[in-house]
Amino acid sequence: MIADVARTLAGEEGRHLAIEAPTGVGKTLSYLIPGIAIAREEQKTLVVSTANVALQDQIFSKDLPLLRKIIPDLRFTAAFGRGRYVCPRNLAALASSEPTQQDLLAFLDDELTPNNQEEQKRCARLKGDLDGYKWDGLRDHTDIAIDDDLWRRLSTDKASCLNRNCHYYRECPFFVARREIQEAEVVVANHALVMAAMESEAVLPEPKHLLLVLDEGHHLPDVARDALEMSAEITASWYRLQLDLFSKLVATCMEQFRLKPRHR
Repeated sequence: MIADVARTLAGEEGRHLAIEAPTGVGKTLSYLIPGIAIAREEQKTLVVSTANVALQDQIFSKDLPLLRKIIPDLRFTAAFGRGRYVCPRNLAALASSEPTQQDLLAFLDDELTPNNQEEQKRCARLKGDLDGYKWDGLRDHTDIAIDDDLWRRLSTDKASCLNRNCHYYRECPFFVARREIQEAEVVVANHALVMAAMESEAVLPEPKHLLLVLDEGHHLPDVARDALEMSAEITASWYRLQLDLFSKLVATCMEQFRLKPRHR
């Protein structure tokens, strides 16, 4: 299996390879070991995409650290979605009972004030771990219990993020992880993020600069459809509007193509 992966990634035998094997035979290491070697040889980034975040985190937290014992200089990171990282600005607001000058607007937002003292203390512990480099900001990487409602306020989305204008930009876990991608030899992503990156041409290196391995690739069609599909609700008013526009279009066409009488 390792030899087949190596030959395919090196371009010796076609451009694509599909592998099916039972659980526990070592598929992950069978593509990581040759993938890293070929990526280094061709100076490309090995991107491993998984079907779900759980498998993604397993490769990032267990398999690659194991390989680092054999390859000490191995550089790897993971590309998780923005919503899985804590927003340090929101965390600072929820961990404090008194606003600082930079966070005054956040403090005035009811969403960014703790619901009770116990929640504030929990956020203060999270902030202490983040500031002390004991936590990387990923929700799944802390032992402190965080319910969905609290995490919704601790995280952020693209529309609410201040990006480079934020006081915490340089140490923001999300942007730190994105900067690490530029230096990594191996990037562990998930299918949904890969689909989003293909659409926006962001996050991951350009296709010509990467080697792509799709773990559990049979899930890719469903993920691609869900990531790229669009939906809309057809209401009665929308239907009437479209019918009116269609009627006007038909009337215009009939007028333009109406036979004109010949003059003798």
